[in-house]
Order: sequence, then C-alpha cells, then structure tokens
Amino acid sequence: MEKPEAMFKLLADANRLAMFIMFMDDEYCVCDIERFLRMKQANVSKHLRAFRELDLLEGRKEHKWIHYTLAKEAKKKHIALIDYVRASQMYASMKERLRSFEKDRCIP
Repeated sequence: MEKPEAMFKLLADANRLAMFIMFMDDEYCVCDIERFLRMKQANVSKHLRAFRELDLLEGRKEHKWIHYTLAKEAKKKHIALIDYVRASQMYASMKERLRSFEKDRCIP
C-alpha cells in the first residue's frame, strides 16, 4: 500500500523539490546536482536515497557515473502532481536557470 505522506514529506524539502523538478524533464548525474544546487555530494546522495525508496528514479550508468531521471512509471503514476508542479512559479524559475546550466561531461 502506498503512503502519500512519504511523497509529501519528500517534496516538502526545498532541495528535494528542486531535484524533482530537475528530474521531470532531463537526466542529471550527482556532480551536476551538486553544482546546480550547491550541495555536498553526501547530501545529494542522501536525497537520492529518499527518491529511490519511493521508486521515483531511473538511473542510466555511463562509465562510473549514473545519470538519474524521474522513472517512467512514476511519471505515469504522479501525473497530477507533475502537472501541479509544472504550473508553479518555482518550476518556471528553475527551468530558466537550467537553460543556462552546462552539465559536466562526466568523462572518465
């Protein structure tokens, strides 16, 4: 049985909400998340674990890096929530910032 309070708790944190917005439309490796949100790797990993516990992420491994995005099943399951977030000012502001953000190449 799904616990909606776990999803609300996840998104109640500003950094995790920002990560959710990032993952909605693209994929990012840990180093990109660190740079964009100005967080330490340990904190990014802690937040990613919370996403994985709710089966919200898919990862694509490239060399030694994993590029994360919102899981296809999660996109289907939480479509109303995603639409709600897309209509928010935070989404618009983050998407504007992300347009000028250059991802790392994560080259071994």
